[in-house]
Amino acid sequence: MGNAEGNIEYRKALKGFSCFENLSQEEIDYLGDHQSIISYLKGETLCKEYGFSSGVKFITRGLIKVYIEGPAKKNIIVKLLTSGDFIGLSSLYGTRTYSYSATTLSDSTVCMISQEAIRTLISTNNKFALDLINWYCVSYDKAYKKLASIGFKNLAGRVADVLLYLEQPKFKEMDIYNFLSRKDLAEMAGVPVESIVRILSEFDKSKIIFLSGKGVTILDHDLLTRYSRGG
Repeated sequence: MGNAEGNIEYRKALKGFSCFENLSQEEIDYLGDHQSIISYLKGETLCKEYGFSSGVKFITRGLIKVYIEGPAKKNIIVKLLTSGDFIGLSSLYGTRTYSYSATTLSDSTVCMISQEAIRTLISTNNKFALDLINWYCVSYDKAYKKLASIGFKNLAGRVADVLLYLEQPKFKEMDIYNFLSRKDLAEMAGVPVESIVRILSEFDKSKIIFLSGKGVTILDHDLLTRYSRGG
């Protein structure tokens, strides 16, 4: 693909994302010269724990799970990423390897940007730097909450946290449960699959949620929140 055609595709891919709104046309063109658009099918791996990070990935479409790999294939899903999220920002100034793995849960499109290009814009555009810092801080706040949930809460509290997490508007709009298996939910809560099935059934019988196939609808937010806080 020629550079001009690639830049057009790149501009379309990034259009409407707030983190790039504070870039000048010249900066957008510069970024366009240091990126490539990559399409992934459902189930493909974007990065592997301990693998070398060669660039920053910006998600423009799709759903991606970020997880820590444990022994005997027992993983913990740390967070879900959608359009507007990044992978690999920590490698800009910190470790050059990934501390997690990431796999697509749906067909996805990712803009791969060189680290040097991102570092250059950070050093020359304060507003762009602040936008990235804001995303980074929000992302790490969620990661710490996940750590606290798995480390200190009982099984019901962990499951309640996952259900409330999935209530975010961006997930509801995409009918998130169509992309998640019970195993995925179990790995998000840090519980065995049989435990997630049992607790969801108990919540359903107590009219806290309504189960329909893979779907989960929260009926009593207040009670579910109490489970989360009391866990």
